[in-house]
Amino acid sequence: MTTLSHPYIRFRLRLARHALAQFAASLQGSLEILVAAAGVCLLGLLACLALPGLYAATLAWPAACAVVLAQALLTAAPLWLLRKRLLPADVALWLPALPLPAALRWRADAAVAGLLMLPLALAYAASLAVWLYQWPLWLRAVAPQGIAATLLSLLLTWACCSLILALRARPPAPTRRGRGQAPATRYAPARLHPRGLFLWHRLFWLPFWRRDNAVGLQQSLLWLASAACVLLWLWRPAGLPAPLSGLAASALLITLTDRGDKAVREQIVLLRPAIAAWPLAGPGLERGARLFSLLPALSVLALFGAGLARSGGYSATVARLYLGLGGAALLAIVGLPGMSERARAALVILSILLLSAIGSELWN
Repeated sequence: MTTLSHPYIRFRLRLARHALAQFAASLQGSLEILVAAAGVCLLGLLACLALPGLYAATLAWPAACAVVLAQALLTAAPLWLLRKRLLPADVALWLPALPLPAALRWRADAAVAGLLMLPLALAYAASLAVWLYQWPLWLRAVAPQGIAATLLSLLLTWACCSLILALRARPPAPTRRGRGQAPATRYAPARLHPRGLFLWHRLFWLPFWRRDNAVGLQQSLLWLASAACVLLWLWRPAGLPAPLSGLAASALLITLTDRGDKAVREQIVLLRPAIAAWPLAGPGLERGARLFSLLPALSVLALFGAGLARSGGYSATVARLYLGLGGAALLAIVGLPGMSERARAALVILSILLLSAIGSELWN
């Protein structure tokens, strides 16, 4: 039996193709709008895909290894985001019960990772072709080493993706109960919280951190990244153009709100059958939860406004317009009812473009 003809490997590949087809269908409307709005920028990013590996060949070996490893980890990040689609929890739950050797599991994970490496390899080939066609002076002396570094980065990405899938398929570790602990002899009364805050904490905050739900970690990383970009935008270091920091801050700010609101909406759909039987006002609870999803982005806007108040040399009119339009965009993303996926994607991309265009004039 050949390597890819085993029924388990065929099953994993078929499952991965089905998941990727579903993911592509869900992003079809967003990709159409994104390509129409920023098609030239996407082509530029594609051309720069092989640049880190080529540039690494001009550095000393410790720095070159760091650049290649960083590029491999960065290009493996999309598979980490797609791991739940490629290996759903229901499938991962019964995998440990199958009589499959470890080598076969690794081959299946490597085959699924290789399925995703095919478009990445084509993108690398197109980017290398662009750079070899341009043939700049700095590349002529290190072209073979740069191509080898790019191929090494691709192989490391493949290995990282295979490891991510293997860790996803591992059974959960058994929980350990504490032994030898004396029973509590004194109980403190529970601290009372406002009812709305209590329900939001129990029904929306805690589920985003339990098991393999990555929404809490995702939102935390997006908030930290957006706050860091805002601080860089206000600081304006010499080696980083201010419009680039503004573009990153605007994109992360809108993405933070969009992803948070989508997660809250999905949680509301899951909770509606149970909430319908509770003595609660369901619509009010849903509105409150969606308003809470605005708080991270509003805190970033408040950080931006507080930083502007302590700095000088900026246009006050542009700052007020940015803050006003940013708040309106966040409210529109969360508050507009009944938007289709295509309309929501258009609103998100249009908000990012408008905020970036306005923010580029802040220091002029």
